[in-house]
Amino acid sequence: MTRLQKELLALRPQLAAAAQQVYDGWEGDGEDPELGSGGICDEVAEIMGNVLSEKVADIEIFDGGQEGDDHAWVVAQRDGEAYGIDIPPGVYESGGGYNWRKKTGVVIQPDHVVVFPVPVQEDGYEDA
Repeated sequence: MTRLQKELLALRPQLAAAAQQVYDGWEGDGEDPELGSGGICDEVAEIMGNVLSEKVADIEIFDGGQEGDDHAWVVAQRDGEAYGIDIPPGVYESGGGYNWRKKTGVVIQPDHVVVFPVPVQEDGYEDA
């Protein structure tokens, strides 16, 4: 396990707590004033990126995602290695596309935060 991977895994409790704040503030009934019927993955990715930027030295943060998938996550890159950091949407919401509903009573746990290797990009990470 690399140093960066260890650092990211050690932050899972803080990342889960930050995501919980986003979840708790989400109306999630399809009528959210800011999100409408959309989900919160963009907001979860953004707050996790903020935590990573504050806690991990010399890290670059990029938006993650995959073509054909409307789910957002974050990429952390440093010293020739990169990892995706995500909380799968099924943990806190149900639906698809741009129509999501909040699962009630969810407590986001550190083990919900997934850390996985992704390709390093010379000029930064770009969405696939």
